Amino acid sequence: MGLLIALGRGTVVSAAVLLAFALLKKLIIVFGLLLAFIKFAIVIAFLLLFISIAVAIVRDWSQSKNGLKDV
Repeated sequence: MGLLIALGRGTVVSAAVLLAFALLKKLIIVFGLLLAFIKFAIVIAFLLLFISIAVAIVRDWSQSKNGLKDV
């Protein structure tokens, strides 16, 4: 009888450990995806910044070339 109780306790402990590992793996995946989305948003923001700077430079260059801008 004592052997069955010991085996039952070992099974419960191993099941709890496996469940904790499974939940930890899911949390790592969720946080990884969240961080990937944040990194993607940062890259898009920098690209938009560089494109807006390039557009401003081209506009300024175009206006000064056409003589529309006063010195």
